[in-house]
Amino acid sequence: MNKINLYKQRQSKNRVLILASLTVLTSSLVLPFQQAFAATLTTVVNFNGTNGATPRAGVLKGNGTDANLYGTTSAGGTSGKGTAFKLAPTAYTTLTTLINFTGTSRINKGTNPVARLFQAADGNLYGATFTGGTSNLGTVFKLAKTAFTTLTTLVNFTGANGANPAGRLITGADGNLWGTSSTGGASNKGTIFKVSPTTGALTIIRSFSGTNGATPLARLQLATDGNYYGSASAGGASAKGVVFKLTPAGILTSYSFSGANGASPQSGLIESTGFLYGTAKLGGANNKGAIFKVPIGGGTPVLVASFNGTNGANPTAALIKASNGNFYGTASTGGANNKGAIYQLTGATITGLTSFNGTNGATPESTLIQLSNGAFYGTASFGGTSNLGTVFKFVI
Repeated sequence: MNKINLYKQRQSKNRVLILASLTVLTSSLVLPFQQAFAATLTTVVNFNGTNGATPRAGVLKGNGTDANLYGTTSAGGTSGKGTAFKLAPTAYTTLTTLINFTGTSRINKGTNPVARLFQAADGNLYGATFTGGTSNLGTVFKLAKTAFTTLTTLVNFTGANGANPAGRLITGADGNLWGTSSTGGASNKGTIFKVSPTTGALTIIRSFSGTNGATPLARLQLATDGNYYGSASAGGASAKGVVFKLTPAGILTSYSFSGANGASPQSGLIESTGFLYGTAKLGGANNKGAIFKVPIGGGTPVLVASFNGTNGANPTAALIKASNGNFYGTASTGGANNKGAIYQLTGATITGLTSFNGTNGATPESTLIQLSNGAFYGTASFGGTSNLGTVFKFVI
């Protein structure tokens, strides 16, 4: 074989090796992008007014073997004052209205339920309406198991005992239902309260004064240290909101937002690895909202990451920690169409995963849930076929 032919053979082999190497490199480079675009957002239910409208609270999976999803809409239904509904598994496309709220009178008192339903250990569903009830200042109600079609009004808020509850109820260490009201109380700036699930007796634990916070819009978090934690969207040293700690003895300590570390927090907190994480609707590096953390035991909120519009903006929902160890959430605006986004937090980086476009929903204000199959479910307050909101499914 002459030198020319040997040279050509070597060149051919080199080209094959180079192409093979490029194929490997290309595959490793393309994979993350393929994974990034594998996320799918599917509309499960379109609200049309008759079946409810403008869901502001997320859905809840039933306890134990109850695989239904339960939720509320803040408007719509037969009286236009909101509904409670269930979605049947496994597609969750079949909606059954459980309750039509009736405002200030009749059997299903309450209007504008914006808090997510809560299922206690007794199997009943509990919730709150922002307005309605005998004083039109909101209610706490029970939906009796297992049909959840019979409503009992436990509390009619009057102002003195609180008003306009917006956050989900939780079970406290004493077995009572604990929550917050956004106004009312001694200074008309909101309260922390507890309610007996059997008698409906309400006890005000603390009233907000403005200095220690004002207008709490989120649920409480009973942390592993035995204290209750939460956020108030206003008040504090800079009037930009606070994170607060409430001891079992009733001592309230507040930690203020400055704007740089967030402002106007409207979400509940979640506990993870010694910290409480939450979202602020405003503030951060771009004043488009922030994710923050506070150490268990209390302390000034520390900025974790800022929203920039592209990855979402103005989050009002709490984070959830998914089965893969990452945090996920919804932002009520921002994204590609400025109609909201679903995002992932990894370390100190917020990544927008999908954007709402109106057709598939708009203005997601609620916290996601993740089912055992890995799929996430949530609600969008607007958008969909009637622009009255949706229930959606999100799969990574």
